[in-house]
Amino acid sequence: MKFRLRDRASFEARLRARGAVAGPLEEEVNILLDDAARTIYGSGRALRVRTVGATGTLTFKGEATFTNGVKSRLELETGVDAPERTIQILTALGLTAWFRYDKRRTTWRFQDPARPLVVVDETPLGLFAEIEGDDGAVRQLAKELDVDEGEFLTGSYLSLYQEARRRDPSLPRDMVFPS
Repeated sequence: MKFRLRDRASFEARLRARGAVAGPLEEEVNILLDDAARTIYGSGRALRVRTVGATGTLTFKGEATFTNGVKSRLELETGVDAPERTIQILTALGLTAWFRYDKRRTTWRFQDPARPLVVVDETPLGLFAEIEGDDGAVRQLAKELDVDEGEFLTGSYLSLYQEARRRDPSLPRDMVFPS
């Protein structure tokens, strides 16, 4: 479940009050890959290489389903030691890197592993938070954090950025921070 974050300090104070601990701020570069016909994207799926520092993650995301505003989808991931080489391999197989989006992410974790994971993302579109976990646990934690279910966003960062570019065509092709 993703939502816009209007008051980061207050939200993070509520997380701390419930026992969550923040991890380090991580700079992410996310590259979406697809064939020339955008077959993967067109079917509601995604193939992504995410780089944090010198290492990365290859992720396949299946089609999304929604239950009362909470998104669920198959997500298969594996670590990659050489993200750029992974992109080169996928390119050799006929895929191309077609969209990049950058984030500065802070991950919040609870000592209880049954509690959802919470991330705070700084993006070129603004601040967002995501609560990830079992549907019931996500809804319960959202309630505890004073997040109304009406604030849940169903779109991906790609779709949110595409919508922003329709409103402002002067935005760059990719969702990257200004240099």
